[in-house]
Amino acid sequence: MSLLQSRRLLSGVAELGAFALMTDTEAKVVAAWKMAAADLGIRFTSPFVVTTADGGSHEHLGLVHQFGGRIGALISVLHEPSQKIPRPAGDDYHWSILNPHYGRYERQAFIGALDDLGFFGSEAERPSWYTGKYWGQQ
Repeated sequence: MSLLQSRRLLSGVAELGAFALMTDTEAKVVAAWKMAAADLGIRFTSPFVVTTADGGSHEHLGLVHQFGGRIGALISVLHEPSQKIPRPAGDDYHWSILNPHYGRYERQAFIGALDDLGFFGSEAERPSWYTGKYWGQQ
């Protein structure tokens, strides 16, 4: 580990990518989504870079593929720097601002969140646990 990485970890900030940092809370949320991906058989990419129509790019904490929109749900964390990352235009992505409690993986809570987002993949790719019922629906 480099001296710079050590300082970032000691200050409660972890490296996200070449130009961005994530807080300890954001790092926990990303780690929990990685656990969810392994357990639930979904795809999650972190970090995830979105290129805009004008050629610019923005690095997001992660993308939950095929949930929330055609491409997926970009995640950010409430009251953390990731909440301020510019959102991409159009309907291909869903923007999900998560409560910090998503920093701890709890299978049923994550399944509930994914059901709320909706699955946009093919029927053949739909996870067996997916019900398609949103919060409060019987």
